[in-house]
Amino acid sequence: MKKYIPLLLSGALMVFTGIYMILNPDSFLTVVILVFGIYLIIDAVRTLLFMRRFGDDAGRIFLGVSTGKAIMNLVMGLLVVIIALASPRLITTLVVYIAGAAFLLTGLVDLFDLIALSRMGAVWQGMGLETVLSFVFALILFLFPNFLTGVIMTLFAAILLSSGALMVYGAVSQMIFARKITKMGESK
Repeated sequence: MKKYIPLLLSGALMVFTGIYMILNPDSFLTVVILVFGIYLIIDAVRTLLFMRRFGDDAGRIFLGVSTGKAIMNLVMGLLVVIIALASPRLITTLVVYIAGAAFLLTGLVDLFDLIALSRMGAVWQGMGLETVLSFVFALILFLFPNFLTGVIMTLFAAILLSSGALMVYGAVSQMIFARKITKMGESK
């Protein structure tokens, strides 16, 4: 009986999260981004403390790279937390534009790869499709950032909600079945 409680609680948490995402997607995304920013800050501080303690043993290059990465994470984490707290709506739009820029960059790299491979005679048809789709996704994200955020959040929330509901149903069914088996054993 007790072994199904974690499944039941996980499913209930997924259902609650899915409902919260549907009812207030901007607030949910802000909380997720805020948690990510806090994680970056904690990770950066932990790395800096580790480098201070064991940096001499790690080597000069490793010390420089790790310290630089930690400082960059600290700055990025602080920026994310400040922006998320100051203007939650801005952070949502900013994430969409960053994703659009990533698709655009991917499309450009794919285009250069396609040109280089075509000069060598090693092109396959799927590469052109990947390039076009990257540019199309970038264009959609840049032109309709708020609409797409709502659609993606709603779709993800629906998946989370239905998965959580199935987990709750499965846990409750297993608990009822286990109880019936126990009662059958006691009656004999």
